[in-house]
Formats: sequence, C-alpha cells, structure tokens
Amino acid sequence: MAYSDFTFAKLKAKFGIDQKSVHLFRQTIAEFVPTAHLLDEIADGIESPLYSEKAKSEALIYPVIRELKKRNKDISVFSGYTFNIDNQSDLTGAPDFMISAKPNIVEPQCPIFCMVESKNKAPDEGFAQCAAEMYAARLFNQQMGDPYETIYGAVTNAFDWVFLKLEGNTVYVDIDRYYLNQLPKLLGILQYIIDVAKK
Repeated sequence: MAYSDFTFAKLKAKFGIDQKSVHLFRQTIAEFVPTAHLLDEIADGIESPLYSEKAKSEALIYPVIRELKKRNKDISVFSGYTFNIDNQSDLTGAPDFMISAKPNIVEPQCPIFCMVESKNKAPDEGFAQCAAEMYAARLFNQQMGDPYETIYGAVTNAFDWVFLKLEGNTVYVDIDRYYLNQLPKLLGILQYIIDVAKK
C-alpha cells in the first residue's frame, strides 16, 4: 500500500495518528512579495492548457516552490523523489514535492515539508496521503537522528492550497484555504514554515 492508498482511518489503525481541523496560522504571517518574474510565470501558466497534473505542476506549482528556493539558499527541494521509508509499514511512494532543511543535497535529509497535488479538483482528496507522507518524513528524521519532529505539508490543485501540520500523534488540517491569486499570503505561509524549521 502506497502513501496514496492511505485513509485517515488506516492511519489511525496502523500508526495511532488522529486528525483535527484547526486554524493553523492564527498569528500574523508576514507576506512575501513575489518577484515580477514569478508573476509573469503564473500569468503565462494560467493561460496554458492545464489538463493534467503534470501540466499544473510545471506551470503553476513548481514556479511557486522555485521562488521559495531562490529566497532560501539553505534548503533543498525534491520533486517526485521515491521516498520509501518502510515497506512493511506501507510507507512507500513519491511525494510530489519535498523540502529538506539542508542545502545542496542530492538525497533527502531533514525533510520538513511534504506536498501533494490533489488528483482531481478538491484538495481534500489528498489530505490522508499527505498525512502519511508527513508521518514517513518524521520517522525518517528520527532514524537519521535529526531534530525535526514537527512536519508541515500542503495539498493543492494548483489554485487552492490547504496546509497540514503533524505534531505528536495528531495531524492538524487547516480550516483556512489559501489561493494562487493571493500569492503574497501563500508565499508568506511557506516562508513561515521554513523559518520555524530554522529555529
């Protein structure tokens, strides 16, 4: 069973992981002003045929992640990397994107963020998959002796973004949604997650 086969019921039964809906970011989050280059890329992407996950990922999602990487030289971004943690626990598959808290690495170390592109129109369809990937990321950190216990994640259909946080035995799913047409706010949340890891 791959990450994409998990439901919250299976996560609860297998790993004791609960879920809870909350407002994840009640504090004031500083907005991150996008560059003109990113705005141009997004504008071009919206006008492109977006009939597949790959098209949406290349045209609208990766440019956002790349902007984040340009601002944070001390992280590494992995796209579609096979992240098999434990075949016996069914923690296998490839997160669409993963951010690690170390620069210039060729294999993941210190993962702090996992992202899933929802398969259809509703990000909700990817919550359990993202939660499974986040749990795997934390197990990986524990196995490697890295201190990152709190793992963030996001599910997006390229236009709507929903954030998640794994802390203790609970996955917190944000009640609030963020949108591609609110880029400064969306980028601000992503930057906040990286800043928390840096502390």
